[in-house]
Amino acid sequence: MKKLILLIASFCFLTTMNAQEEAIFNHYQANKLLINAATAGFDRDNHKFFLNVRNQWTGFTGAPESYSVSYNGPVGKSLGIGALLFTENIASFTRYRMQLSYAFRYDIKDVKLGFGMSTEFHRTSLNNSIFQEALYDAGDELIEDAVDGIRTFDASFGAYAELPEGTYFGISFPNLIRNKLDEIAGDDQSGIIKYYLFNAGHRLDIAEKNMYVEPSLLVKKVRGVPFQIDMNVRGGFLEEKLIAGLTYRTGDGGALGFLVGTKYKNLQFFYTYDAYMGEFQQYNSGSHEFTVAFQLTKKKGKYDRSKKYRD
Repeated sequence: MKKLILLIASFCFLTTMNAQEEAIFNHYQANKLLINAATAGFDRDNHKFFLNVRNQWTGFTGAPESYSVSYNGPVGKSLGIGALLFTENIASFTRYRMQLSYAFRYDIKDVKLGFGMSTEFHRTSLNNSIFQEALYDAGDELIEDAVDGIRTFDASFGAYAELPEGTYFGISFPNLIRNKLDEIAGDDQSGIIKYYLFNAGHRLDIAEKNMYVEPSLLVKKVRGVPFQIDMNVRGGFLEEKLIAGLTYRTGDGGALGFLVGTKYKNLQFFYTYDAYMGEFQQYNSGSHEFTVAFQLTKKKGKYDRSKKYRD
């Protein structure tokens, strides 16, 4: 009976969880493609690869476990591309997400601008072990459709800018297609743009101390999640041999996250532990997130055409 109750709760949970991948990641500070398609290939000199694992609410039965691998890099003078594969297990459900991002970069004097969009495919399915449950009724169309998988398409749009001296900001609008479908279905909140993610920060380099400090902010209104604000501060020391940070997240009781990381040649490692400050924390042991990042420098020919356009 407990398994059935968990299954029903999970199904209701997933109907609101769909497309809130933007809300669960902490390591968007290292991989901004997670929240904004306009950052694809924004670094015109490097190709970047990321592997991310997140175990949420460890110790709680059926808690989410998510895995993602992503890439973004420059193509030519002004085009950037990105790709992301995401999977998540929640109780008896599995979600898959495939995303392609396309961005254009521009330089206006000392300001770097990027505009991008992503196209996405989502599939949510129920584990076929449900057919072995004694309470399953043969021919139940709802269950059988869920086992076969619910498929949806979506898109998002974003803009991103970097100013001189280390200031940056960006905004993205996820779920543009599903927002329109909700409106057709009679959702009271009309309008194609219902959700957004706004990110801003500043990196302050302290050369004499061989370190930097980077405060940042993420304001989020995403599907199925209460309004949230992330307030972050991150520091890098000794050429990023040591990286440390702190995040406070408002909304739904609040949460506190602790980041540590390091850099070795072209590799970076990040780990975050975060805990909710509400009552639900007593039922779990917090959440863990781990990211491995690899950077490959773009090869340049004898004549760098991109330099011609920057000078």
